[in-house]
Amino acid sequence: MSAVSQLFDRFLGRGDWAVTVPTLDGPLLPNQGLEEAETFASLADADNLVRTDKGVLAGSAASLVRFGADGHAEVLQEFPGEITALAHARGMTAVAIDGKGVVIRGGLHDGREATGDEALRLSCITALTFLDSNSLLIANGSASVPASGWRRDLMQKNASGSLWRLDLKSGRLELIRDGLAWPAGIATTGSNRIYVTEAWRHRVMAIDLATRTTTAVLEHLPAYPARIAPAFNAGYWLTFYSVRNQLVEFILREETYRKRMLAEVPEQFWVAPSLSSWRDYREPMQGSQLKQMNVLKPYAVTRSYGLVVHCDQNMKPLSSFHSRADGTVHGTVSACESGDDLLVASRGGSRVVRVAGAAGGKRG
Repeated sequence: MSAVSQLFDRFLGRGDWAVTVPTLDGPLLPNQGLEEAETFASLADADNLVRTDKGVLAGSAASLVRFGADGHAEVLQEFPGEITALAHARGMTAVAIDGKGVVIRGGLHDGREATGDEALRLSCITALTFLDSNSLLIANGSASVPASGWRRDLMQKNASGSLWRLDLKSGRLELIRDGLAWPAGIATTGSNRIYVTEAWRHRVMAIDLATRTTTAVLEHLPAYPARIAPAFNAGYWLTFYSVRNQLVEFILREETYRKRMLAEVPEQFWVAPSLSSWRDYREPMQGSQLKQMNVLKPYAVTRSYGLVVHCDQNMKPLSSFHSRADGTVHGTVSACESGDDLLVASRGGSRVVRVAGAAGGKRG
């Protein structure tokens, strides 16, 4: 009966075969909050913002960078590959290197690395967070592509991501959940319950680490969720790769076209989400993306977008900050609070912006 139902869904364009996209409305109503934010610092490939007692850490390709309060950047260390995730707690910094696993720097477990045969599966680490002094949670986005291949993983319709717990005393890895469609963010709640974003299924899940029970707490999102950062009021900041697009949804359901596009078209010109736009005249576009009277409409369909959502402790959206189709603060895959301000890494815009007062109660 399930096969028959799927056949009818495909014929009628409903269920998993629908190409409709939820609207940005309510707490997600578009604004210019990110576009109007001041530039805190310029940083190529800005990513992985993490607050520490000595400043804010960030990743820039293979460089680990620390920012002072004035935005001055200091390169702390160069790694043999791109930094794909960072976490900091109790004097320890966990650093994930694309294709090479994770290493701990400083604190109680300085020098600890994931070991054993299972560690070879950690080739696409997208997010890290400390569960306690002796445990690190690791999101591995895919079993078939590196972290930099997120667009390919989406367009191949993969669901080979996994969630792991690393025992920092022994180096032993424990699989918590697999079969995930690009887990890109993890957040703890102070109990056995954690939140995990599943980008390609457009949702945030709650996972009980004791029972392994999984519950969707935020579904049918109009964008691809990335990392989760704690907020000052026990809530969270949820960041996004980009917004969804009806044309992309359509192509994901057109198998012949999708496979030919992946095989024959250079990746930067795929009809797929992107961290930035308008850098090459060969980029695909829809009619509404064309400038009218030399003006690109902010509500035009777009491949890239900037979006950060403030959620309460139950992951209910409260408000949001945007950089729309005509903006440049796109690819907002990481955020963290610094005093009363919210810092947002725009990977597509190669900079970190500061939303003044956002962490002190002012909302977008």
